[in-house]
Amino acid sequence: MDHRTLNDLAGELRSVLDELELEAEVEVLDTIDGRLGELRVDVDGRSLRTVVATRADLRPVHARDLPALGPDRSGLVFADRVGGTSRQELVERGWGWFDRRRGRIRLWAPGLRLDTDVAPRLGVAAPAAPGNPFTPAGIEVAVWLLAHPDDSASPRALARALDISPSQVSNLLKALTAHALLRRDRRPLVPELFWALAEHWRPVRHPVAALPTPSELAESPELRADSWVVTDTVAAARLGAGFVVSPDYPPDLYLPDERSLSWLLGRTVRASDDASRAATVAVAPAALACDPRLRLTGEPWPAAHPVVVALDLAVDAGRGREVLEAWDPSPLGVTRVW
Repeated sequence: MDHRTLNDLAGELRSVLDELELEAEVEVLDTIDGRLGELRVDVDGRSLRTVVATRADLRPVHARDLPALGPDRSGLVFADRVGGTSRQELVERGWGWFDRRRGRIRLWAPGLRLDTDVAPRLGVAAPAAPGNPFTPAGIEVAVWLLAHPDDSASPRALARALDISPSQVSNLLKALTAHALLRRDRRPLVPELFWALAEHWRPVRHPVAALPTPSELAESPELRADSWVVTDTVAAARLGAGFVVSPDYPPDLYLPDERSLSWLLGRTVRASDDASRAATVAVAPAALACDPRLRLTGEPWPAAHPVVVALDLAVDAGRGREVLEAWDPSPLGVTRVW
């Protein structure tokens, strides 16, 4: 017997489709007669209602015992081993299979012909411990998801957007799912993902006594000043979060990379303490903070995306979190995720 649950089978199929780099969603629908289950599988633009069964060793008698399916349903048997005779029985009854030992999946339905090899799944007695979803690349993925909370995460689409390999994105999405931070439809679970990310949001700020003048910035392309953004208190005040600050309040700036930060710190004077600072500068924990696709226009510096600003406020367990409680970013066209 095989005692995997319907959720286990959905996760296993999702893993196989991810490995094949197919844009797919797998959703658990219901159990049938206590022996079978039903999944909705959206793959390559087609939505399939797929009846699933599981056996440790699928024999011909088991294959013949499977129900015949109508034209609106496909069938898929998960088994540690599917012999040649059993495969023939399944084909005749309109069922596909996933052979874990051989690493072979066949999912056959109107408009879909999937019959290919994947990595064998046997040899692992228990699922591996979930990976860390908040690696440097994972932080980028999490920020993107929070900035697009109504979009289902696609490994290939995220890979293109963030310049990360699809396999790495797939592993990060699996880690988020394992930590219960991603919904079944691969939308971010909020506010849980936001607050989990906030625990890993650790910018290292450097107080400086002065900033280069606009002409100095214009003459120093290595500083990449066109990619700087303002965040935290000044940005929160500008974006309507409830802060009131004076025009000369020291801004907190994010720079796009370590190289530009090093160039800046090498040609300016560091402040002796926070009270004497003209600004703070830091490399953003996520490069997306400086990405033109997310930042908001403004002078003299564009504002970071409200999600980034909110993460900076969340670091302050006192006043910052009080402001977050009351901040509604919907007038900015942004969904609140905290």
